[in-house]
Amino acid sequence: MIDIVSLYNELSELGYSEQQAHLSKLKKIDLIKANELEKMLKVDDITISTTEFLSEQISTSTAASKHSFIGQEVMGFTIKSLLSESGGMGLVYHAEQDIFCSNHTQNQSHKAAIKILRSDKLNSEQQKVMFFNEASSLMLLDHPNICSLYGVSEVLDHACIVMDYIDGQSLDIWLALNKPTNKQKFNVFIQLLNAVCYLHELQIYHGDLKPQNIIINDQEHLVLIDLGLAQKFKSVEMHDNKNTVKAFSKNWSAPEQIAGYPYEAMSDVYSLGAIMCYLLTDKPPSQTSRSYIKDKELNALLNKALASAPENRFQDANQLRLKIQQYQQGFPIDEYSTHPIYQFKKLITRKPFTSLTCVLLLYSVASSVLLFVK
Repeated sequence: MIDIVSLYNELSELGYSEQQAHLSKLKKIDLIKANELEKMLKVDDITISTTEFLSEQISTSTAASKHSFIGQEVMGFTIKSLLSESGGMGLVYHAEQDIFCSNHTQNQSHKAAIKILRSDKLNSEQQKVMFFNEASSLMLLDHPNICSLYGVSEVLDHACIVMDYIDGQSLDIWLALNKPTNKQKFNVFIQLLNAVCYLHELQIYHGDLKPQNIIINDQEHLVLIDLGLAQKFKSVEMHDNKNTVKAFSKNWSAPEQIAGYPYEAMSDVYSLGAIMCYLLTDKPPSQTSRSYIKDKELNALLNKALASAPENRFQDANQLRLKIQQYQQGFPIDEYSTHPIYQFKKLITRKPFTSLTCVLLLYSVASSVLLFVK
């Protein structure tokens, strides 16, 4: 029996020729499922226009279909209420599971978030795979700043993903309601960087980083959600896929994503730069400005992260995180300046005692040399 889920995960990491070799063998075993798997693997080559993609996302479900899931059970969880219908691929519901505890007089409630495939909107093979890809991506991940997956199931003949329920606020709402300090903002951004670094280390890019996909709880713990566009870095034989549209979010997606080109780690870096700019200025970056904030060193890092050409950015989240750490620790930022005077000033600021000792030592040596000459 062909396990579509496992095979999709395995074959999606292979090159086109290797995929075709495996599919040829599978077709001899189960032609129907092999053909279905082949359609899923061709998701990157299906060309749709930006207008078509967005028009499908903007439309919403009927009231009847949205509320018909209330009260249904999935993996032991009872669906209680609709949390969000803003997603293009799925409706998100709040669900609960009662757990009997002998030490308590009342049962304990275990919460979950259930994303249900919008069959009325996601009728193309590409978007179905995008929904499935969120589940397959989450299955692989184990990080405190990334939403956990409980399982994949069905409810009323609709595919669904059962995930950890994140009780908190999206980044944009958190900023508006809490008015955090710069220290709190940096703490949140570092958590986001850690999550994306983890993805990039696994050779996965998120593809849709934006404030609405970042949840922060009362303890200021950040959780990254919605990996529906997450993709494995793949070395694929060249195809004519320049017009392939992955999807994009205005203000947060890289220029190459908006233009319809394939996106990779550098596209996530652009989105991280846009989010950092938003955290520090309360507004997304402007393409007509190169001066985002007054801090010149941090502004230089933002300019590199937000470069129009992917090759001019930090190549992945790890490079950006390293630079942010250097900035926080008072090290010189080469993206700002490599001038020796600037480098020396940073050394004095970072290690005043050591610098003073070195200066006194040099002065002492110079004085001794002068006395000896006399």
